[in-house]
Amino acid sequence: MEQEGSTGQSNTIAEYDLIEIPLPGDLASASMEYSGLAWYGETVILLPQYPSGIYGSQDGFLYAIDRDSLSAFLSGSTTNVTISAIPFDDAGLSRRLEGFEGFESVIFIEDSIFLTIETRGGDPMKSFIVKGSVKNDENGISSIQLDESSLVELTVQNNNSNASYEALTSDGEYIYAFFEQNGTAQNEQPYVIRLDADLENQREIALDFINYRLTDATLMDNDGGFWVINYFFPGDTHLKVDEDQISSMYGLGESHLKNEPVERLIKLNLTEEEFIVADEPPLYLRLLENDEARNWEGLVRFGEEGFLMITDKFPDSILGYFKIK
Repeated sequence: MEQEGSTGQSNTIAEYDLIEIPLPGDLASASMEYSGLAWYGETVILLPQYPSGIYGSQDGFLYAIDRDSLSAFLSGSTTNVTISAIPFDDAGLSRRLEGFEGFESVIFIEDSIFLTIETRGGDPMKSFIVKGSVKNDENGISSIQLDESSLVELTVQNNNSNASYEALTSDGEYIYAFFEQNGTAQNEQPYVIRLDADLENQREIALDFINYRLTDATLMDNDGGFWVINYFFPGDTHLKVDEDQISSMYGLGESHLKNEPVERLIKLNLTEEEFIVADEPPLYLRLLENDEARNWEGLVRFGEEGFLMITDKFPDSILGYFKIK
């Protein structure tokens, strides 16, 4: 349904249908708990929250799908995609960090990988960012190795449990880490942490208030614009609001008028001084029925026409694509 106006929650805005991309075998299991997506060259990388298992006791792997394989599936040329397992060495961090709760986001700059980590080692939470390197051979990516000495703590922005830095973006020079809770009731002064490629020279950059959760981001374009996942699960009663500014301004999608979850992308811009919500309508996904929410935790652009997204274990591991043009 087309957008009917610019103000008032009675308005409706277009919603997008998702094309599910089947994951083979155990990779489709909810136990994978995917927490991020990122491009490395022409390969999209799938990040499980626990690459070495929940206890850090097994061989670690990330997973890779080539752009050509995705394009072939989406064009109807094939009925599946080819996924490769990439050996992943977390340098023992999953065993050594107190209260380790997994890797939450991922990006690449050339042959370097950057990931955020969530732990219950604080009061109650601690967050970190770590750097690693990508090794290649004649067949492509051969392994990924983290550097334990690069580990840097990121200051958490409230005292809520299960809240940390769930999104990363980059302009090719700096890395920007986003805390997941940035609404007025959870965060008095939200900010983004900027670091250089050596994970040094931290700087806090102000961020507009954004309700619900912010769970992943695309890479920045040349003008400082990018998209983020903005998600609300009805069980997160502490994140519920009586009025949401973005919904009031642009309206809600047809299925969002009938259900409690919020599954949308919003565009942000980096100005000289702050991150602001762009004056551009959000992109709403058509919701499942009966308030069944999909916990979207990974996002990348796929060309100029659409996005790839992935969920963690709720309601299952879902890799999907939606087209905007």
